[in-house]
Amino acid sequence: MNLHLSEEQSMLRDTVSRMLASESTPDRIRAAEPLGFDPALWQKFHELGIPGLRVPESAGGYGSGLFEAVLVAEQLGRHLASAPIIESLVANAVLARCPAGAQALKDALGGQSIISFLPTAVTDQGTALIPAGAIAQSALVLRNDALVLLRAPASVCHAPNLGAQPLARWPLNADAVVLATGAHAHALFGAAREEWRLLMAAALCGMGERALEFAAHYANQRIQFDRPIGTYQGISHPLADAISAIDGGRLLVWDAVSSLANHRSNAAALIAMAYGWSIRAAAYATARAIHTFGGYGLALSSEVQLYFRRAKGWPLVAGDPQSAFADVTDRTWRGSTAALPDSGPTQIDFEFDSSAEAFRKTARAFFDTALDDDLRANADMSWDGFNPEFQKKLATANLLFPTWPVEYGGQNRNAYDAIVLREEFHRAGWTVIPTSVTRLVAESLMKYGSDALKQEVLPAVTRGEVVFCLGYTEPGSGSDVGAAKTRAVQEGDDWVINGQKMFNSGANLAHYVFLLTRTGGDAAKYRGLTMFLVPLNTPGIEVFPFDTLSDERSNATYFTDVRVPDRYRVGEVNGGWGVIRYALGLEHTAGYGLEQQKLVDQVAAWALHTQRNGRAAIEDSDLRQRLGLAATRARISWLLLQRGMWCFQEGIGTGGEGPMCKLFSAEAFLEDAQSLTDLLAPESLLLSGTQSGAEGVNFAYRHAIASTNYGGTSEIMRSLVAQFRLGLPRDR
Repeated sequence: MNLHLSEEQSMLRDTVSRMLASESTPDRIRAAEPLGFDPALWQKFHELGIPGLRVPESAGGYGSGLFEAVLVAEQLGRHLASAPIIESLVANAVLARCPAGAQALKDALGGQSIISFLPTAVTDQGTALIPAGAIAQSALVLRNDALVLLRAPASVCHAPNLGAQPLARWPLNADAVVLATGAHAHALFGAAREEWRLLMAAALCGMGERALEFAAHYANQRIQFDRPIGTYQGISHPLADAISAIDGGRLLVWDAVSSLANHRSNAAALIAMAYGWSIRAAAYATARAIHTFGGYGLALSSEVQLYFRRAKGWPLVAGDPQSAFADVTDRTWRGSTAALPDSGPTQIDFEFDSSAEAFRKTARAFFDTALDDDLRANADMSWDGFNPEFQKKLATANLLFPTWPVEYGGQNRNAYDAIVLREEFHRAGWTVIPTSVTRLVAESLMKYGSDALKQEVLPAVTRGEVVFCLGYTEPGSGSDVGAAKTRAVQEGDDWVINGQKMFNSGANLAHYVFLLTRTGGDAAKYRGLTMFLVPLNTPGIEVFPFDTLSDERSNATYFTDVRVPDRYRVGEVNGGWGVIRYALGLEHTAGYGLEQQKLVDQVAAWALHTQRNGRAAIEDSDLRQRLGLAATRARISWLLLQRGMWCFQEGIGTGGEGPMCKLFSAEAFLEDAQSLTDLLAPESLLLSGTQSGAEGVNFAYRHAIASTNYGGTSEIMRSLVAQFRLGLPRDR
């Protein structure tokens, strides 16, 4: 896996960015708005050779790959470039493959003409809105069964529009140079349209991100009620949602290009995902940005409204963008194919290396062999699925904590191996929760525990003989851990603990609880916390069960005069805030992409095999759009997790990658579970005996709401994303 840009790619991106920062200023953008075209800016692009970026060197271009064009397109969006570069890039690349277009390409690369691209197929009847039609000399168009270079009419009239583009209506029966016909024409056009979609998606991601940067800066500067407005969650939290969506869109674009370069079967679906999602994300991001400015954002003198209008206006020339999500469904489950562009090579890759894939095979072989019918019958994805004997088998197979150092019984494996192992746990239907909770507590012990405590418990953990549970939440404190009331009082070499914990799932099965206590008095709050690893068989501990909405058992645990030796203290006295922050940071890397994908696959299977109104359910256009949107969000959740693990492995990142993954995946899981439960009604009402997949949907509906609380609430994640990704002040 690699998300690093090459030196040449960084140079290209930075060169275009610097040029646009100088040449596409707000004043220049406004001056160009009446027509939507800045001739001087267009000339600058020609001086850099950008229109020929995707043209082979043999035809006078640079022969760059699609990923390089994506980097350029993102800068076009960030700086609202008043020039039809995306259409030019696409059209010129097609002309290079058509002998009949040689002269037109030569003129375009020489700066004598502008050639646009219409991303929808048309007939020879009526008119069409042509991108750059107000300034182009010709446009690449699929007309009837031929790909043609349509000549501009002698007289054109600019059509004022939402996106401030140089649009104009052209008659479709005008003279044209025929470039290709039949299947060849459709293949050239189809590939060009998919490339246009990806470049437009990249531009919109750049646009949305830049608008959010403006909003964040304003939220840090604007004072209301004696505080910067960025400290108010009503401002910061929607911005956190918006930047999460934008980052997800960018990852989808990169993922699609990588899949194209490596000829993977999901490339066409990923293009549709990237296009549909980026349009949605940019519209939301710019709307939240303009709302942050309040009335000032609505003024035509404001800069942010320029982004708001273009985020909606730029892609609409291709028609209703929601149809892209139906394309996702068709390309994933209905066998629909699409002509795809030649991306050229790229070093950007989301796949795992051969070592990780070999580890996957080892893990899969273990589960296939070790899970007998009885174990599978009693498997459960919560703590209820914990089996002590199978935990020991996992340990023997080195499948519990392979990323740990050898000194702690691990194999020094990397973060990618950890993702692969998680996938294989999920594929096997075996719970990862006891192991995940035990891992984060044990890693906290490695950092903060005494040598004696580590020697006492960690060897048993690596042998699969011991698991941990968490003891953070109390009846009066959840996310506000500093409000904990469970008290620990030192008496000689012991501590006496009294209090109550809630929602400490697994306390009925675990051997130790990682317990948050107050030792420094109520006034100290965060400075008065101390962590302990308490054996759950200690006298004075009582565990009482309660069932949850998502079919999981949780617990209320009472501590009455529980006496614990000081050797079970983790970290310094009154230094527990640092310990728990570290543990929470480990927990925040989780996401729900695998659960989301399982839900999507269940609904797809149901839709393929269920008849509604005399036809297969999957033929319904609304179903295909909703299923495609859910599949898109599941993919984003997985990509955000991969990016977070990559940043961890590379030792880079802002610190907000983990919380962003948790936030996005939990909220998307909830929204899609609600939507798909509606979609399968009335069968989704029933808890058992329903048609294939329907019973799993209402479980997902009940489970998804829990995901917005587990591992830190979505509100906490939004605060962290706003702080670390957008630079907003702390809001709590």
